[in-house]
Amino acid sequence: MPVVARRAGFTLLEMLAVVMIIGLISSLVLPGLGFASDRTLENQAQQLAAALEFARQRTVMTAVPHRVVLDLDAEAWWVEWQPAPEAPAATALEEAERESGRIDLSPPPTQAGEFAALESGVGRRSRLPDGVYLASVSTPEGVVERERVAVAFERDGSADPTEITLLGDGGTARVLQVRPLADAVRILDAS
Repeated sequence: MPVVARRAGFTLLEMLAVVMIIGLISSLVLPGLGFASDRTLENQAQQLAAALEFARQRTVMTAVPHRVVLDLDAEAWWVEWQPAPEAPAATALEEAERESGRIDLSPPPTQAGEFAALESGVGRRSRLPDGVYLASVSTPEGVVERERVAVAFERDGSADPTEITLLGDGGTARVLQVRPLADAVRILDAS
């Protein structure tokens, strides 16, 4: 019986099967990688929008100005408030008025103290994860792309119109719109 020598290697059919399997796997895996970075960007936009809405609502409820500070260089943000300074001791005139039974109907002084970070979770510095960047903040005074800027809320909850742009690694962008008297922060897809 003649001996037939087999050559080592793959047939064309085997090669096509391997290429098809690799193509199928890559079509399932590669799109998911892009969605993960989009999801991270969307989650960060929602967290920042929630902090802005929290600051606005707490300002209205307490009648104490709040602000969200955005540090574009450190890729971080936090919430601050402006508590009133400690009240001084009563003066002799105020003591005399109290003893005479007269009621002082004048409004309390509206002295403002220094801004300080809230002692709750939103007052702590929140750093953006890798792949998400604070690109710019557009205010009535102009566009800020470096250092720090604050979105401040007055006692009635109003704020200057502001747009905060977050960028993702995949080239996607989200713009958070803080409108002067709106109750919610809008998140727009700016990709």
